[in-house]
Amino acid sequence: MRLVRLFILHLTLIVVVIACKKKTSTIDVIPDVKKNHLQRNHIFGNVKNLESQTFYIHKDSISVSDTSNLKNILECYSPDTYSYQHYTSDGFLMSYAKLDKEKDTILIRKYRYAPDALIESWEEFDKFGNCLTYGTYHYDRNRFIESEKIYKNDSIVISFKYSTDGIGNIVSAIQSFGYLKTKTENKYNEFGLVTKIVEYEPNGKVFKTAKIEYDNYGDEVNRCVYKSGNQMIEYTYNKYDQQGRQIQTIFEDRLHNIKEFHYFYKHDKNNNWKYEVCCLDGLIVYVKLRNLEYYEY
Repeated sequence: MRLVRLFILHLTLIVVVIACKKKTSTIDVIPDVKKNHLQRNHIFGNVKNLESQTFYIHKDSISVSDTSNLKNILECYSPDTYSYQHYTSDGFLMSYAKLDKEKDTILIRKYRYAPDALIESWEEFDKFGNCLTYGTYHYDRNRFIESEKIYKNDSIVISFKYSTDGIGNIVSAIQSFGYLKTKTENKYNEFGLVTKIVEYEPNGKVFKTAKIEYDNYGDEVNRCVYKSGNQMIEYTYNKYDQQGRQIQTIFEDRLHNIKEFHYFYKHDKNNNWKYEVCCLDGLIVYVKLRNLEYYEY
């Protein structure tokens, strides 16, 4: 009888361990520098177009407990903003548009790429088609990023000079605003994922430091931001389910005593969420609705 109980206990533990694992056969962690725009934003599949609608409803004091009835809630509101993103078949952003609640264009950004999928430049336009700002990128002989410049009215407003590691990850960046210069340093783990970001003031003193932790699948779990000393000022926690789908994000701004809870619902067959619900003090602040269109092969 004792042996039978031990066998059952052992079998139960095996089932629990298997149930806690993500349902994937291999672990393929992609270095930051090799990620396309979809992978950087934790979006899966061959996305062609992504449409977002944001509904701000915090004034009506709807509790987070009502999220089981999201579709009916949104029928009482009109979107406050719209956004549209178009991607290439290999996951790079080609254009982005933001519109207000009357569907008047706020801005449009378009990207240009070299044949090897490196960004050459981007341009931002207003609703009249006037170019507001644009940026250009330059690469070294290894095709690693070397510098970036952002222009407004054909004048440089900010420029970046980069240093990279052996695979092209940015290890340091110097930002120039006229005569003012600041610096950022990045540290990476053995998988090429950034684990530490240090920002410096113009006088060379540390302004703030971010430390990032990942799970075994390369998904970001914790991000802690500290002031120049060791005082934590921001904290972000991401939670995923067994399939690797993002289901919750908690963001805490300790300087302003703000704690946001973001919940993600209704994932599609590619594990991309359809609804994002942002809550403060148990009340819904906004709901973002996403519709994704995929390339068909």
